[in-house]
Amino acid sequence: MKNTPKRKQRNKPGVVLFTAVAVMLMLSILLTATVSFVSVNRTKTNDNYKSKQAYLTASSTLESFINQIQTDTAPTNDPTAKAQQKKAIDNLKKLASANSGKGTTTNVSYNGSNGKSDNIGTTKITVAQEGTSVANIVVTCETTYLGKTEKVAAHISTQSVTKPAEYTNTIELVGNGGAGYDNLNVIGDMAGINNTTGKVYRFTNNTSIYGSYLMYGSLEVSTQPLIMLKPSLVDEKQGSTVTISENLDVSNEFHINSTMARADGYNYVNIGQKLSTSNHMDVGSSGFDVDLFCCEANIGGNDYTQYGNFYVYKGAGAYNGDATFGANGQTINGSLYVEGDLNVTKSLKVTGSVYVTGTITGKDKIVCTASNIHEGAVLSKAGRDAKPQIPVSADAYVYYPEDFFMSNDTNVTTISDKYQAFYDGSNTKTFNTFASDWTNVDYTLTELIDLTGTGAKTPVTSRYKLRITSSCTWASDLSFNDYGNGSRILVDVSDSSGDIVIRLQNGLNLGAEWSPVIVVRNRSTIIDTTTGDRKYNCYFVSDSGSAITLNGIDSVTGKSQHSGSSACNYSFKGLKVFDYDTYVRMFDSSVLNNTKGNPGLPQSGFVLNPTSVDVAGSYRPKNSSIIFLFGENTTLNATDQSFFQGSFYSPQAIVNIATSGLGGLVVTDSAGGKMTVQCCAVGVVIANSFGNANTAFYVYTKPSTTSVMQNAKGGKDDSAFGYTLDRYDHY
Repeated sequence: MKNTPKRKQRNKPGVVLFTAVAVMLMLSILLTATVSFVSVNRTKTNDNYKSKQAYLTASSTLESFINQIQTDTAPTNDPTAKAQQKKAIDNLKKLASANSGKGTTTNVSYNGSNGKSDNIGTTKITVAQEGTSVANIVVTCETTYLGKTEKVAAHISTQSVTKPAEYTNTIELVGNGGAGYDNLNVIGDMAGINNTTGKVYRFTNNTSIYGSYLMYGSLEVSTQPLIMLKPSLVDEKQGSTVTISENLDVSNEFHINSTMARADGYNYVNIGQKLSTSNHMDVGSSGFDVDLFCCEANIGGNDYTQYGNFYVYKGAGAYNGDATFGANGQTINGSLYVEGDLNVTKSLKVTGSVYVTGTITGKDKIVCTASNIHEGAVLSKAGRDAKPQIPVSADAYVYYPEDFFMSNDTNVTTISDKYQAFYDGSNTKTFNTFASDWTNVDYTLTELIDLTGTGAKTPVTSRYKLRITSSCTWASDLSFNDYGNGSRILVDVSDSSGDIVIRLQNGLNLGAEWSPVIVVRNRSTIIDTTTGDRKYNCYFVSDSGSAITLNGIDSVTGKSQHSGSSACNYSFKGLKVFDYDTYVRMFDSSVLNNTKGNPGLPQSGFVLNPTSVDVAGSYRPKNSSIIFLFGENTTLNATDQSFFQGSFYSPQAIVNIATSGLGGLVVTDSAGGKMTVQCCAVGVVIANSFGNANTAFYVYTKPSTTSVMQNAKGGKDDSAFGYTLDRYDHY
């Protein structure tokens, strides 16, 4: 079999054109699992070109078959159509699994326009399993024409999977405890999704979020943090919001600003309970209104300034919609709405109107046109004035890394066989195994790359001390003399390697003298036609053992249950992990040609674009194919200028990236604005708890849609039935 298909042109004489009767064949195969005949119209054929005619007949038959599968399994939200989707795929699987997986073969006859049989060859269509799983199917068309036989095949991966998970947060906390953040800077959204009451999060020392913020619990603010509402990095047409399910307590400067003019649906702060201020809070700015909603307000201390409307509405329990304004300097450049009672103890300037359902105390201290002050008002709570909903819960995760490690369900995971191979003795490879093969040592790679985004490709050479080409364990068995001092290690993902799973040996502890630089190159050729993501990925996994037991889905929580996961601890200093396509653009030839050493600052002119739109002069990485899966009770400590380009899925683990990261990285927004940052990670970080230190940034890039992370949330609202066309082959 040839891996690269020999596709011949179909726009020349001899191409078989299928009519609606051919479509009926496919419907018949998929929906009734039977087939009788195919009627075709044909153009004139060249009888002297027998092989060509046989090939054209076979390939056109196959292509029509595949097109019909695609039609019958097209994505849909209609329940009736979805049922037909599932029926079509189920019947295709029945055809393939017949005869112990050898499948079903049907002879096809061709009738011409006059209804008589045309002598353009005889064709057999076979639908069979590929390997041992009916999830993988090969459809073969074999045509014989005047003694010449040609055979073509399509390789299909069927899917009956839950709705893919969406990842919109740069940092997402899953645990039920609070957390403190010191100099944390997030480009993208941040969330604490565990709806456990009483949690307290703390922002100190210039913590900044450039995006949206959602948290269940209370937020305590001190030492000048900033939330800059920006367009969504997932969808630039959407805006951003701040949602806090319980209380917001501001004891020292807090700024919530926006880069967008206000529109319905975004630019708001929604506090589920009480807002308290004691020293300087700014919300919005001139021309960039940000509305604020809460259920009780106590504005005191020094300075409260807002551009936008201030709403105090009744809430659950003791929250009666009352508001007290007693700050030294307080201005609302908008309107004030209070559903309970309003008490003004110091001068309050309101440029719009004041609407109070209850009574007003200190009305003389309100600086506002008298006719615009309304006591005993009825609040419409409609349109802009409607309080946004705080979701009862976030989209909870169903599957955990342990499911990806141990499950036999291919709708959940694609890496369990490779993970378990580390424990059954069938994969004993380590990094040192590759170091023993001279073809992987001091490896030089030259590739044509479009560095400018113009389509013009230039040769780029990069050198590595070691090359990894298949799944293995990263153990502490490498020679320091050979592989210390910032050795560059290439992980080379390809069609032949499939997913590369790298187990981190429990207790792996590499000091600053090691400072390895891992570069992951993904050149698998099977591409998801919807997202453009490559089929295979690189996984760094915890050494959680093989004693893990999957105890099924909990009937109350709807989450997968497991036990027996071994605790792991890892410590890295100066570890850097790059995606190859970013690495060769970020650094110049003087860095790329070295096999050791700290790569240093990105080259002048490199601009990273984490947004969902192209920005001139910047590089926008594809969805990350580098995935870190850490099981329950795993702890990662990364310090001393460590940097990670990849996504962490560690919902029951601790991730501490207490590092100043990679210096001098220029990041752009969708409008072309630029900011130079110290960057710790480019991806998403999902953890039970998260620790940081130093002034460092985390930048959003979502994980590959072909990775196992797409199954993590379980798709409680929807399902998808369909297939992936992996490749065509010509035998």
